[in-house]
Amino acid sequence: MSVKTIRLALVAGVLVALCSQPGARTRPAAYPPLIGGGQHGSRHGPADLVLIYQGGVHRLSWTEEQLQGYVTYRDRRSGREQWLFDGFLFFEFQDGRGTRYVGQFKLRSAIRADWMWLSDRLFSRGVALDALEQAIAAASSRLGSPPRRRKVYLGLPEPILRQKDWGQLDGRWLDFNVPEDRLAAIRWYVRETLRRWRERAFTQFDLQGFYWVAEDASQSRLLLPEVAELIHREKLELIWIPYWVSPWRTRWRALGFDRAYLQPNHFFRPAVPDSRLDEACATARALGMGLEIEFDGRAWTDDAYRARLPAYFARFRAAGALAAAPLAWYEAGGAIARMASSDDPSVRGLYDKVARVVIARQAAADKIGRPEGRRNRAPH
Repeated sequence: MSVKTIRLALVAGVLVALCSQPGARTRPAAYPPLIGGGQHGSRHGPADLVLIYQGGVHRLSWTEEQLQGYVTYRDRRSGREQWLFDGFLFFEFQDGRGTRYVGQFKLRSAIRADWMWLSDRLFSRGVALDALEQAIAAASSRLGSPPRRRKVYLGLPEPILRQKDWGQLDGRWLDFNVPEDRLAAIRWYVRETLRRWRERAFTQFDLQGFYWVAEDASQSRLLLPEVAELIHREKLELIWIPYWVSPWRTRWRALGFDRAYLQPNHFFRPAVPDSRLDEACATARALGMGLEIEFDGRAWTDDAYRARLPAYFARFRAAGALAAAPLAWYEAGGAIARMASSDDPSVRGLYDKVARVVIARQAAADKIGRPEGRRNRAPH
């Protein structure tokens, strides 16, 4: 059988899987378990996954001090400190210097050197993963270890379709018109990331998996099942957070993802009615997805947006999502850090509200999850 025939057979098989995946009508409508295992038998995931936009020169440095308000919450009146988010997603989609890591944006496509630059920033001393390690260790010295191990996901750049200048592997220039070359770039990045992870030997959290940064799967739908297989061979997960009307969101399982969270895209436009949140909850239940809570600094600086975040809490609570569904928390790369350190009572009060929601969800997750002990820090 020729290579071309094998490739056509593979593509045909992927298409059959995508098109024949059972839809929402043939599955019982239910949110995924709060911290349940993923689609491929993985361990408990996080109940509350906070998105950390990290790497671009326009982002926060993400020092220990900046991350502390995500790791724990301290009540200013009582002084009581409690554990907060149990999941941390570090990723970037553009570097702030005119370079993109996904195909959705009209910027220069990242080359191999840019992928390495991003990895360097992720593993830099004193920031990002290293700072999270320090923040959790410091909190553990005060509170004892968290009831469950904290989970980390790392972003995967998208090999951008039709790109031919990404660089060389094994002495050969890759051409992203060729599916095998796109997969080769991902394989190289995953292996390089895991090598660095093992070298650093983090002790305070586990690597749970990778996140497909592109929110639209249109340019990579045939590639993704192979990427998922690659990730699963490492005994890790592949997760996704598609936007509200993202193509292929209804086929997230067939694409190979272990977990997926749906963006309501409600906060950002006051013209979008709160009923969008009801629709998002119903859609997430039908598709077996978690949900994303979305806000940024306008939640306390702009009257047109002040009621937007509370609407998520009210509508998600009414739909059962606030108690039962895994949540991803979008806060525009630093809103929680600003709220946590603010002396403005209204701003700090909003942080208190967010923290109370997360703490209540974490209490429920702690009752479900058994102590997992210390895992290997990355698969060997």
